[in-house]
Amino acid sequence: MRVALLTDRFPPDPGGLAVASARIARGLAAEGDEVDVHAVRSEGLPGVVREESRDGVRVLGLGAHRRAEDTAADAFDRLVARHRERPYDVLHGFYLVRSGFLAAYAGSYLGVPSLASARGNDLDRSVLDPAAAPFVLKALDLATCVTAVSHDLARKAGALCPSARVEVVPNGVDTRIFRPVGPDRELLRTLGLAGRAVLGFSGELRRKKGLTVLLPALAELARERPVTLLAAGGVRADDLGTVELFRRQHPEVHLVALSPRDPADLAPVYALMDVFVHPSLRDGLPNALLEAMACGRPVVGAAAGGIPDAVRDGTDGLLVDPGDVGALVVALRRVLDDRDLAARLGAAGRERVRRDFTPEAEVRRYRALHRELQAAASRASGGASARASR
Repeated sequence: MRVALLTDRFPPDPGGLAVASARIARGLAAEGDEVDVHAVRSEGLPGVVREESRDGVRVLGLGAHRRAEDTAADAFDRLVARHRERPYDVLHGFYLVRSGFLAAYAGSYLGVPSLASARGNDLDRSVLDPAAAPFVLKALDLATCVTAVSHDLARKAGALCPSARVEVVPNGVDTRIFRPVGPDRELLRTLGLAGRAVLGFSGELRRKKGLTVLLPALAELARERPVTLLAAGGVRADDLGTVELFRRQHPEVHLVALSPRDPADLAPVYALMDVFVHPSLRDGLPNALLEAMACGRPVVGAAAGGIPDAVRDGTDGLLVDPGDVGALVVALRRVLDDRDLAARLGAAGRERVRRDFTPEAEVRRYRALHRELQAAASRASGGASARASR
């Protein structure tokens, strides 16, 4: 099967969307599908496609224009041209605002089945932006099928477009890469973490991920014990001012931000964390949370978005209400003070991911949807041809 996978981000771009789209593209290719990834690149000549092969996947990187609509118009034209050279069986867009919309629009234009995948911010925030909302809504309306990474997002998609077919396909993480290992002792020494309780976070730390909830909780815990916030992935540029203000107001608090690392190198970093904390205000189904669970770390998360899909409170981790600083402090204190609880939650979390959130299950579900949509389109096309010949 020939699959056109459109995505707003693809490695070396940072972030969960890039990680997920690469994981799924590689998984489809490993199962024998022919996958073209259509991605926009900030570098390169505007409107020019640079083609490369990576892990059995053909990546078509389109150089971005200064104006987003010019980039989108070129992306549409390039997709149509590729299809006419060698037809695609399905068009699959990740993130509704741009790629999902383009896949649905091009699919309707070409008569090819389309899949639009909601990831999180598209239905949590972008649909409330007057400039982006029309694209989100039209993607939901035009796509042959919509997928969501969590039941919460699926419910939002259905509320916005009751006629849409919506399927839940959760993220998966590779438990062979993300597994319990020994901590990076040199990093432990270099960062001055010895003898300190370490709260961990992975990915870009920012307001949506609970930055303004986590910082006051950290300050509260720092009054009773030596504690460090280890942000593996750094702080988003827009939120650096908030972090710097917090540092000035709380010079006694230890906060360490690491630059992004290759996923294959993250397990020893997760091993440094006494507890992984993910206090999102809103979210899809965060890869970082699943990674930490797969590494056997006890997790404390907010009951936001898809987090409760992965974490059953008191079984696989602890959940608190989004935005509740006091509840977050209590939950973190419970895990830090009770080693048996931490070990039990860590072991249960890893088993939960191994059982229910694997890349193999994720890819199988997408492949099944691709084939189902393509078969339905073929039947419909054959029926139309038969009626026309009578």
